[in-house]
Amino acid sequence: MLALRGIGKRFGTRRALAGVTLEVTAGEAVLLVGRNGAGKTTLLRIATGFLDPDESSGSTADAVTIDGISMLTERARAQARLGYLPEHAPAPFEMTVRDHLRLRARQKGHPAAAVDSVVTTAALESELDRPIGALSKGFRQRVGLADALLGAPPLLVLDEPTSGMDPIQTKELREHLIRASRDRAVLVSSHAVADLEALATRVAVLRNGELVAIDRPAALCKAQGVTRLEDAVVKLLGEEAAA
Repeated sequence: MLALRGIGKRFGTRRALAGVTLEVTAGEAVLLVGRNGAGKTTLLRIATGFLDPDESSGSTADAVTIDGISMLTERARAQARLGYLPEHAPAPFEMTVRDHLRLRARQKGHPAAAVDSVVTTAALESELDRPIGALSKGFRQRVGLADALLGAPPLLVLDEPTSGMDPIQTKELREHLIRASRDRAVLVSSHAVADLEALATRVAVLRNGELVAIDRPAALCKAQGVTRLEDAVVKLLGEEAAA
């Protein structure tokens, strides 16, 4: 579904990504972890077409593809196949949740009825008529998730989706994402390793712009000689790293 082939990116003299190859297939959720500044958000922005890579291991057309569609040569078609939740999802504070999601559905070419199912998935029924600015950060994240789910895209890309959520909200979101990943591909970047471990089919560990490991959580733990995924991630990132 999503394929990144040898992606490299620099910002001036700083190397953000170095030859990252990653595939996410339908029916799996890949958890992307790494320290602050490791290149996680840069990778997600390239995957969603908001940044272009500086280099790749293949042709330009094959550098980033979604469902076989090139992000670099057919950007609009590729982006129509994904739902994206950035860490700080933009939404007008003065609009109600209902009006905002209906507007986003129209902008994406979906009927107003498409809002109903995503509201249920994101558990926003009680907040529909409240202004977005009156919501907690956790509920604003849910609004962003509902936006990303509009039209049932086959690929979801989520950047720190549990940011600002309390433990109960995090648990509910994890359950929603587990259901959502059954019939689509999910790529989620998060520091909340323990909170999202149950979601992850595979875990990709990014260190200094390089993908240093990608495997099932149990396999990563076994390879690092530990029993907890958090401990395996810390070892892969360096003993001084914070998971």
